[in-house]
Amino acid sequence: GYLAFKKAQMIADILDAKKRTVIVSKRHKPTVLERFLPSVILSFAEKEVMKKTKGNYPAPLEVIKHFRKIMHMDFTESLEAETESFARLAFTKESKKLIRLFFTSEALKHDSGIETVSAIKEIDRAAVFGGGTMGSGILWLFSKAEIPVRLKVRRSEQIADALGVVQKNYMAIKRRKRLTQREIDIKIGKISADTQMRGFEKSDIAVEAIVEDMDAKQALYIELEANLAEDAIIASNTSSLSITKLASKMKHPERFAGMHFFNPVDRMPLVEVIRGEKSSDKTVATVIALAKKTGKTPILVADCPGFLVNRLLIPYINEALHLFEEGESYEKIDALLSAFGMPMGPFRLMDEVGLDVGYKVAKILEEGYGSRMQAAPVFARIYSDLGLLGRKNGKGFYTYAKKRIRTNREVAALVRKKHSFSDEEIIDRTLLIMVNEASRALEEGVVKNAAYLDMAMVLGTGFPPFRGGILAYADACGIKDVVVKLDDLANAYGERFRPSDLLVSMEKENSRFYKE
Repeated sequence: GYLAFKKAQMIADILDAKKRTVIVSKRHKPTVLERFLPSVILSFAEKEVMKKTKGNYPAPLEVIKHFRKIMHMDFTESLEAETESFARLAFTKESKKLIRLFFTSEALKHDSGIETVSAIKEIDRAAVFGGGTMGSGILWLFSKAEIPVRLKVRRSEQIADALGVVQKNYMAIKRRKRLTQREIDIKIGKISADTQMRGFEKSDIAVEAIVEDMDAKQALYIELEANLAEDAIIASNTSSLSITKLASKMKHPERFAGMHFFNPVDRMPLVEVIRGEKSSDKTVATVIALAKKTGKTPILVADCPGFLVNRLLIPYINEALHLFEEGESYEKIDALLSAFGMPMGPFRLMDEVGLDVGYKVAKILEEGYGSRMQAAPVFARIYSDLGLLGRKNGKGFYTYAKKRIRTNREVAALVRKKHSFSDEEIIDRTLLIMVNEASRALEEGVVKNAAYLDMAMVLGTGFPPFRGGILAYADACGIKDVVVKLDDLANAYGERFRPSDLLVSMEKENSRFYKE
């Protein structure tokens, strides 16, 4: 046939020496624009890379450098230069840490959260109770995974608000050309809602995302057990309340677990799955499997105040507040920690999360851990006395108007004394206190291992991936230096800095969280 003929002809052409003659055209003399345009493009690319990476990731900058180098090389020389660049990048400390995070991510994909094989309940229908910021986000997430989901709220206008959030999230995806309007319509069609407790009896799981109040949540669980199917799982999106205590009034606490999503749900990949004292293996494994089905990364953590991420994050935020109270500019603190690699400084973070939410979590952890997590007094003054909520009401540590973010002089004026700390002390006080708490959490078995803890901080707080996580950062600092600095800080600022037993023993044994 024709194809066989063309195949034979092509082979003959390749073998024919005459056909292999290369015809070289006259060399084109580049114009002025052609000579300078590549340099202009690469300079612009370099600025954009620096803006996004702050110079913390060597690979993108190496690519630009490589293009500059090979513009005047032949093909063979450019391949050799590329090989050299790759070999150099493959062994950087950033590369090693990013590769370790990748392998941790792969391990989590295959981790069911339980030691023995357990039957997982199939989730064909879900329910969400609460239509606020978190409830709306979870509603969207289930619909995106094409899981039929029913929303329960108190007032009909809350249904409209929640659907508005869902629509907004989908429109953002559509603008990026990830979904067509038809696909979006199908997914939105998976959502139903009601202000009454009806139509929920077929739900396989109910995710509670109401106000962070123990009594209100416990009352809802009693109502849910009376209206859901006998084998339905109930999960709480609480960010800090004890899962065991929340389940204490339930008839079937074995079918209850924590499923803590992070805000905003459409962008934050982490889900903390919290096992209560009576949570069954089947419940835990099902919640983990459901989180994976929605595209999230679940990490199983133990039931303790703040669970894992908030338990580590609050000391960091609290220490930043102490520094502000002692006279340091919070703009400087934010700038330093952004330069360190955090997505934003602690004060901007508080504004984004909401000062009301942050203060409530801080008080819960203060109650749970005592003096070492006592909330900085200035926090109460900002939230309670000034009534500031952060971005949600336009005022926090910064003001938010017409896309402009400015320092809130009202807050800055709260502290009259001025004292400038060194960059090193600001970094040490905010980050080493987090290292200390992370070591305690690991020692207590709150999380399976150091790699999972670091992954949780990267996914849940945006801790800079190029640093590998908070415990990898401790290794990079040197455990001996960390212990010495923590002792010095404890002597200067209080027992909240006193190094944990695990850190002290690691220092004596000259060990690390990760093997080289």
